[in-house]
Amino acid sequence: MPETIMPDRLKELAKPYFFEAENENETNTLIILVHGFGASATETRPLGKYLCKQGYDIHGILLSGHGTDSKDLDKTKWIDWYESIAKVHFEYSKKYTNVFIGGISLGGALSLYVATKLKFTGLFTINSLYRFSRRLTPLLWLLHNFKIHRPRNVDRIKWYVEHDLFAYPDDSTYAAYQILKLLHILHRRMNQIDIPALIIQSKEDKTVTPKSAEWIYEDLKSEKELVQLPRGDHILTVDDHREEAFEKIAQFIERQIKANNEKY
Repeated sequence: MPETIMPDRLKELAKPYFFEAENENETNTLIILVHGFGASATETRPLGKYLCKQGYDIHGILLSGHGTDSKDLDKTKWIDWYESIAKVHFEYSKKYTNVFIGGISLGGALSLYVATKLKFTGLFTINSLYRFSRRLTPLLWLLHNFKIHRPRNVDRIKWYVEHDLFAYPDDSTYAAYQILKLLHILHRRMNQIDIPALIIQSKEDKTVTPKSAEWIYEDLKSEKELVQLPRGDHILTVDDHREEAFEKIAQFIERQIKANNEKY
């Protein structure tokens, strides 16, 4: 894959970021955003900028093994992704009254898992991974130790660049197997999530089956809301139809902050 496929400007944007709230008063709310598999912090930047304008501080995570070279994923385990988030939570959680976490695709699954381990005010997912197909699961078990890389569609990679996304041109079977392990553990811990959750799913998603959102909703035992949008790409955060999703997230956060304030 030519080096020019991912311009230097996108490599710079792939890094983790912190946006301060755009308001006159100091905010007491932090929102942690988590990107998807083989992607980078470029995926969450549009949502981060939107929520920043709503008056919240934003931290965009860069997961371990991402934003560099796809071969780095061959050395990364799912617990390393968890640690990428846990470090940020440890650094900032005591500075804010309200801390939310949300993610897209793999970032959604990680947000769910992290919510079983750490304290948050609420969580939201966007087109979250939740189950692999029965056909793919045994293949990953067989192939992960070979660390094979499967090229992504060239047109899709061009789409990434056109939408200011830094993403890898291929998928690591070893890393995909790590997702499988994460999901296996997550499914057993879903009943431990005790915070409000917003589940957003695009019905046009061609990467994750739209049924994923329904499975997550069914397995959650806490306060929950399911929003199914008729249109939108898997990477909904850069899609032309993202506005409705962004508004739903902002409304959800506002409601939870109000409910949290009423407790004290």
